[in-house]
Amino acid sequence: MFSATLNNGAENVSPTPMTTRGRRRQRPLSSDNSAQQPKAKRQRLPLNEQTFVNPSATPETYEVKSTKTSMVELKQDGIEESPISKQELSFRSKKPRPSDRFSKGDGSTLLSTNIAFDVRKLPALPDRLKLDATSRQHGSADSSTGYALSLSHTHAIVWPYATSAQSPESFTFTLPYPSKHSTDPLPLGALVPSPAASTEPGLVIVMPTSGKVTYWESIASATTLDFMQQQRNGIEGSVTGMFSGETIIQITHAESAAGFILAFSSGRMAYLSVRDTHGRPKISTQFLRTNLGPSSSGFFGSIRNALSHAANQGDIAAVRSERSSKQGECTVVAVTSKGRLHSWRVHRGGHHDLLTEVDARNSILGALQRVDRTNARLPGESLKILDFCFVPRGLDIRHNEMTQLLPSPSEDQQHLLLLASLSNKQTWRYTLVEVVLSTGGSSEDPVYIGMVRPISAYSTSPDAHALTKPRLYLPRPNIIAFLVFDHAAVIASIARIPDSPDSQIFEDNHLLPASFEDVVDLRTDPTLEIVGSGIEEPKTQGFGTGEGKMPRIRPKNPALILLVRGAGTLRVAVTDVERFASEKPPEVTAKTKLEQAVFFGVREDNPLVFDIQHGLRFSDAEYGAAALELSHEILTSTGKQFSSLAARVDTNIKERMQYLEKIMSQIKSLRVKLDRVTKWRLLWNAEKLHVANIIWHKHEDFTHMRPQSSKKSIVAEIVEFIRSEEKSEPNPAKGEVDELRHWFIRDVDRMEIFIAWAYEVIKHNSRANLDQESLTRLIFEAAEIYNSAIRDAFTFRSKNLDLYGLAGERLEHGILASDYAGLPTPWTCHPFIANNVKRQVELSTEWVKQHWTPETEGQNVLIKRTRELLPQMTEVYLTVVQELSRSFLASDDPKMIEDGEKYEKIYKQDRHDKVVLLAQTENWEAGITIAENHESLPALAEILTREIDGLRHRLETPGLSPEQIERLESKMTAKEDQVREYFETYGKGFAFPFYEYLFTTFGVDALLEYDGDKKYKTMYLRTKPELAKVSWINDIIGEEDIDHAADTLLDLGLAREQQVWNKKIELSLGKLARMAESSRPSSKASMSIQDASVNGTTEDAQVDAIDKELAIIGVQDDLYNTQICPIISVALEGEELSLVQETFALKIPKKYKIISQIFDDALRRLLNHEALDPLTLIDLLTLITLPPETKEHMPDQFFQALRVAYNGLNGAERVQAERLIWRRCFLREDWTQLNNTTLKNDNDIVEILGQTDLFQFYCTLYANQQSGGDKNEYRRLSPSEAAGVYTEHLDRRFENMEKSYREKVLEAMRWEDNNLLKHIEKHRLEQWAKETRKYAEEAVDQQYDETTAAGATLSSPRLGSARKQSKAFEGMNGQNGTH
Repeated sequence: MFSATLNNGAENVSPTPMTTRGRRRQRPLSSDNSAQQPKAKRQRLPLNEQTFVNPSATPETYEVKSTKTSMVELKQDGIEESPISKQELSFRSKKPRPSDRFSKGDGSTLLSTNIAFDVRKLPALPDRLKLDATSRQHGSADSSTGYALSLSHTHAIVWPYATSAQSPESFTFTLPYPSKHSTDPLPLGALVPSPAASTEPGLVIVMPTSGKVTYWESIASATTLDFMQQQRNGIEGSVTGMFSGETIIQITHAESAAGFILAFSSGRMAYLSVRDTHGRPKISTQFLRTNLGPSSSGFFGSIRNALSHAANQGDIAAVRSERSSKQGECTVVAVTSKGRLHSWRVHRGGHHDLLTEVDARNSILGALQRVDRTNARLPGESLKILDFCFVPRGLDIRHNEMTQLLPSPSEDQQHLLLLASLSNKQTWRYTLVEVVLSTGGSSEDPVYIGMVRPISAYSTSPDAHALTKPRLYLPRPNIIAFLVFDHAAVIASIARIPDSPDSQIFEDNHLLPASFEDVVDLRTDPTLEIVGSGIEEPKTQGFGTGEGKMPRIRPKNPALILLVRGAGTLRVAVTDVERFASEKPPEVTAKTKLEQAVFFGVREDNPLVFDIQHGLRFSDAEYGAAALELSHEILTSTGKQFSSLAARVDTNIKERMQYLEKIMSQIKSLRVKLDRVTKWRLLWNAEKLHVANIIWHKHEDFTHMRPQSSKKSIVAEIVEFIRSEEKSEPNPAKGEVDELRHWFIRDVDRMEIFIAWAYEVIKHNSRANLDQESLTRLIFEAAEIYNSAIRDAFTFRSKNLDLYGLAGERLEHGILASDYAGLPTPWTCHPFIANNVKRQVELSTEWVKQHWTPETEGQNVLIKRTRELLPQMTEVYLTVVQELSRSFLASDDPKMIEDGEKYEKIYKQDRHDKVVLLAQTENWEAGITIAENHESLPALAEILTREIDGLRHRLETPGLSPEQIERLESKMTAKEDQVREYFETYGKGFAFPFYEYLFTTFGVDALLEYDGDKKYKTMYLRTKPELAKVSWINDIIGEEDIDHAADTLLDLGLAREQQVWNKKIELSLGKLARMAESSRPSSKASMSIQDASVNGTTEDAQVDAIDKELAIIGVQDDLYNTQICPIISVALEGEELSLVQETFALKIPKKYKIISQIFDDALRRLLNHEALDPLTLIDLLTLITLPPETKEHMPDQFFQALRVAYNGLNGAERVQAERLIWRRCFLREDWTQLNNTTLKNDNDIVEILGQTDLFQFYCTLYANQQSGGDKNEYRRLSPSEAAGVYTEHLDRRFENMEKSYREKVLEAMRWEDNNLLKHIEKHRLEQWAKETRKYAEEAVDQQYDETTAAGATLSSPRLGSARKQSKAFEGMNGQNGTH
């Protein structure tokens, strides 16, 4: 019946010294057995070949063999006796005291536990049953005697099931009338309560088909071979009056009636007596009067009638008896499967009275369907009564109030609890039904239905081929019921819930509120099956003592005993039965079910299984919360399954890792769909525990490597340094004195704190002036911790995605590639870790740089190993920062997003800087690999370039041997080839950073001279505007592309050049290159006529643009050469700007000094030879006041400003600039004085007009028009046309400036405009402008005529007398406008 793999205890048994019968042992003195039996005479046994053979059976095993020829020897129908049964032993060892044999809990194995009950495997099991785990057998356990019984076709085995011995004293009985066929029903048997003078029970065996009965008054006396022959073989008899084909299906002890009740397949019942009226052993039977069986022929009749009658009323489901208050009487009740109940009062000797017969089917069915909706949906014809039990009587008031059942009724009523079922093809619904059965003489309804308790936790249909039928037990104090099936046992509470409004509603509606239910399931294994059961109930005060001797097993709380074939004897013990009736009763939760599966499902030899949900189904969210809570408890060892002591920490951690894995396998087997966050949290917890195991092994390695005087590794230091609020403190009062082990048992959930503290330990020790050797060791150990812990965490994560239901997640280097939305920050990228790993990388690199060179490679092993760890630690750091940035950027918290952007910048910077840092310790290859992994192509380019440069420098070292030179050249060639491969692999992504580093480090020459690539170098230069001056050289030298060189120069000169001289040269060279390219014969020959026409037009436009830019530069050069140079030529060094500003200072009201600032800025830029933009140059020309001595050296300044506008501006922008030029020109004169012509003659007035800038402007414009030297047709604007410019909107230079600045400029523009409008309105400026233009044009014409007549060259026109009067009006200049 039980697994043979268990220890059978044979090693504790001494061999039998002889085969002769030993003396009967002395009985222990006790109050129960004061009279000793007489000693039996020793009988000589004949010698045979087995006399001197040492038997292999244990001394505690006894076998009683029948003297009759056993049918076993004929091996009929495959029934064969096991070889071990043929070893008959007559020797008996000393029997242990009862207190020793039944000591509770000794040696039992805990198979499962929760808040409500424990399941333990009891150690006691006969060796024969251990070896025979597949045969058909059944049995029972009897707590009143303390023995269990197992029956097969050939043997009966009795043993004390609660003793602590693994191979207990057992009694094996060879059946005198074994079954003829293997398909026959198994023999029925029962233990007979021991007489007052004996401690062992008797045994009765009934053969179901033949009716043969064997009775042993005491199992102890039966095994005493020198006892009388009758006792040795048992008292034999048979059941008389059986029908042909009729079989006995049940045997039930008749309690105080000193007999047994037999139930037959025909529905009949009989009383079996094993003693006569004088108390001597004798077998007799008497059938009970009942309508269950056929009524014809009295005790006799045809089997046809019997079977037809049974079919109408249903098979007998169960027969149970209840002890009566009267001596020698008991009440027997039989229930059929269809709900018919029969009750008798049976007296000692078989006399009986029929109390009642009633069909309760309709009452039971109505109650089931009224109380339970599930039952209401099931067909009524499927109703079956599977079993029942008597409700124990005699409870005190307190316990009566704890149960849902009715108080004990009167003696003439039977208080029953039925196990009923309704079913269809898909489901079975079990229900407990309380029934009070009244005697036939009562005027009341004979059947009263009390409590109806549906079972929701179990819905599996009974197995028709099971060795035992479903059983129902109700132990005292009637709070817990046990339901036993072939592969499961149900523990169901029928406790009354405390009074509340809800309970009142349930009671008014005849409903039972949901209460505790749980199921103990066996594994799916052909050998595992529940083949027998029994209960242990407390007999303490308040539960009633009943009649008879005190039970051998006296538990504090009810327990269920299960005989499991292939496993052993299991005890399901309630931990606190009264708690079920408390305000907080035990509750089956997802966590309790998960705990059972995790902590007990990991054991391969556990016969229980925990992945069957039955009706106890929880939501996915409940399972997820339970899994997280349990996972945390495993990490912190806070559950009741854990101890604070671990002799081997690695073994402790591995066990906890198994628990974490079991959580996920259990979740998967239950088909629970966890949410994504829960899956990741569970995986991260497992990572922490895995890392803890790695670190512990590192600690042991560190300790082994350290000298004897310094065994405290950095792991121990870290635990010591962690702040008390970040770890749990050990309790010395409980013997917890090892702080390090305590951390690994209790604080693994804070692994991120532990790892971060590694750098802090080094920092503290360095400040404490630790010696160099010790500090080197700490740095190495810290590097090992950071590298192995986090890297192994990433590896573990990658390998276990599928286990944790995350197979669809995409990882890169062990971290999520994307989709961090909704996830908490992974522990591996805690900001503390990210910061301190970075510091550790920097510290380790600096330490290696200081203490390592290629020449000292082998001198310091720790330095060497630290250098070897640097690449891996750098890889870990970059991965951590990358994970941190991704996690924070996916957050909904603005602060975290801001931090995420910061970490992203750090990652992008450090994937270059920290990788390049590896070059300082000559970790070239590792640096290249990491740069590729993290797509840091700039770092890749820099490392390769630096390595090649280093090889080149080593080649220049004098004194190298030819072999060394060859080796270095070969390596350098390989590296240069590798660079070319990267050009092909990564394209410009690698090439551009390569050329960038080459240029910034080694200069233009190295860039232009590099011949490993041509394509990407040209592409790089052409995409770098700041390198345009180098690019056009490469175009000509490297690419021989003059056309693109011209484009580069022109683009540089037209758009980006800031220095006026450079701009002039670039535009000139670009124009020259363009003209040279277009004039090449090869260029012309390759074009069609249409292409030549288009290109010609394009060339003309480009040349025109160049000419316009050169014209503007010419104006700026004229201004600088004719006006600025004479001033700065006499200035001291460093005082040029101040002297120029002083010379050309504007006379502007202080309120509008913004104009002066604009003017001074333009003047400074002019002095610095910056290429001025057209608008700035126009400001400068229209605001500057030129000294008379230099003014004649350049054309009219307003005409020059107009030229700049026409060459540099277009559209509306040019129109606005023209208006500004004319407005400022009009404001150069004081029209108030000019308009006052009082006492002035005509010549004076004309002379005054000739001295104005407006007159000179008109003259220059007209002369330019007449000469035809300028293609532009310059407009002459009237004062009213010039008014209003830039009073509402400014030019594009001021678009991006601050609003306050723009407002000041607008205010100054309005001031200018107001002055102009004042002159127009009050001083007739419109008319004076016309007059001035007329006289200016007349003067030009006159000058042309005179020049023509004289054959002289045209000079600047002036009216004849105007020059003479110019000095008289000098003081008027600047009094209006912007001077």
